Amino acid sequence: MTNAAILELFATISDIDLACSSERALEIFEGILQRFGLHSFLITGLPVPHDSEWHRAILHDGWASEWFTRYESEGHFPHDPCAARSRLSAEPFLWHQLPAGVLTPRARLVMDEAAEFGMKDGFCVPIHVPLAGPAVVTAASDRIEIPPGSMPLIETLCVHLYRKVSSFGNNPDNEEGSPLTARERELLQWSAQGKTTEDIACILGITTHTVESHHRNIRDKLDAINVVHAVVKALRRDEIQI
Repeated sequence: MTNAAILELFATISDIDLACSSERALEIFEGILQRFGLHSFLITGLPVPHDSEWHRAILHDGWASEWFTRYESEGHFPHDPCAARSRLSAEPFLWHQLPAGVLTPRARLVMDEAAEFGMKDGFCVPIHVPLAGPAVVTAASDRIEIPPGSMPLIETLCVHLYRKVSSFGNNPDNEEGSPLTARERELLQWSAQGKTTEDIACILGITTHTVESHHRNIRDKLDAINVVHAVVKALRRDEIQI
């Protein structure tokens, strides 16, 4: 890895540390990933495999919505070999480094189906925080271009990103008793005004994947079956106004 590339990664870490919002930190991170040929990434806690509410631990869902739907509908989480290894190991790894000979048929199916959705290879950076459960920052694409020797710096970048996004998630600008963050209420307010996912992404300067992730979290928190139902419940709770 060249000195210029190393300096750039250090500058990126500094930019993430100085970001004033999780959206800005994610935007910076996404820009670096694209230079390595990566187009999808996920930041999530790793509950025990049998936890049916595992998706509540997601801090940022940058997977394609079609893949998330398949992953959830097929019940892949308990069999995901990347999640399993990330729970047990603190060392970052590339997906192709998973030992194929010891993968169960269900684990192989998870990876094979991910490849069908354009995620043929990727990396995982496990995050192990004292007094907290395991987590992971993972990114993937159909072809990755990570220079030799760069993983230690990518690991540092992912750890800083996780801490930054977690700090915003753990200190939401909520009204007392509200399950929604200020950002979730803002997004739902736009939904109540009839704005589409694409509209909201443009208005807030975030990706459609981020909007969809917020919508999922909102539905979970309000126990709503869809966005319209969530809007109705939020209006009844005086979370938003129209």
